[in-house]
Amino acid sequence: MKQEVKGAPPEVSRHALDLRNPDPIPAWIAWWRKLITIRAVSKTISAASLSPQEFLTRMVAVQSRAVRSADMGIKTAAFWEMENLAAAFLKRTQPGRSLNDARLPVEIRPIAHCGMGIAAVEVAHFDPVKLAAIIESFSSPDYRLFAYEGAGAMLALYEADLFSIAARGFSRLGLIPLAPLRRPPPREFVASFTPEIRRLMAHGYGRMLYFKNSGIGAAIWSAVPVRWLDLSACVQGIAFAYAMVNNADLERVLQAAGGLPGREIRHSFENGLIYALEFWEWMAPGFLETLPQQASAGAAVLVEAARRDVVAARARGALKAFVVGAG
Repeated sequence: MKQEVKGAPPEVSRHALDLRNPDPIPAWIAWWRKLITIRAVSKTISAASLSPQEFLTRMVAVQSRAVRSADMGIKTAAFWEMENLAAAFLKRTQPGRSLNDARLPVEIRPIAHCGMGIAAVEVAHFDPVKLAAIIESFSSPDYRLFAYEGAGAMLALYEADLFSIAARGFSRLGLIPLAPLRRPPPREFVASFTPEIRRLMAHGYGRMLYFKNSGIGAAIWSAVPVRWLDLSACVQGIAFAYAMVNNADLERVLQAAGGLPGREIRHSFENGLIYALEFWEWMAPGFLETLPQQASAGAAVLVEAARRDVVAARARGALKAFVVGAG
């Protein structure tokens, strides 16, 4: 898999990408974990509607359970459950209701906006004007950008490839609630938004690429030729998904960047790992303190970077959307 890549950032072009064996998690284990994650994310909310109070009560209950548990699997599954609740809240809510509710705990707001953003794409049918209108009217101002990350994930999900074909097949069988959407030309779609939103869409696209490929090497390899992507943000998204899916092997996950070629790619991947740690810590305060002492110096550096970022975010009053080093 060594060759020079046309259209890639300079550092990627200078290095012959050898992404054959960078992943410490065996592919068969990763695929099984992805299937479990997809099943969790695909669960539908049975209630015909969610009142604001019902939504708040259920979200707080899920988050509280995650805080109390020492099980990484339970903490991570809480994200998927809250994401689904937020998506259902948008799709089934009444006019005038939104996530801009002072009663919604700050620990829940990032994942709530991520879930709402994915649902907003379905409601808007990928229309950029409608999508922006939904997100801007339904969001808490400090967390609105989290919602746009889901649009990039949806661009990857609805791409015409084997993964999409399989997903549509499962949807017809009633196993995955996949909306019948027509994917727009991605370059034109992302061009409708600001550079910051385009960065977030690239992150979401990368998050989905990890699910669509056998490992981190293949996911990064598939991203390099996509010219409309912010490659650094995309690689960060791949790493974020990698950490979430493989949360049971966190020590190995935190060392995975060492097998990647090129300083820029390694740096972006490490940022994704750092942000995953931040995401867990923000949702479940005290999480970082429960981690065992990291066996490798590199992993310890990532944990400390996440700790600094969260301290700064709490002082600021809000977590920035997939930004690392935001002091």
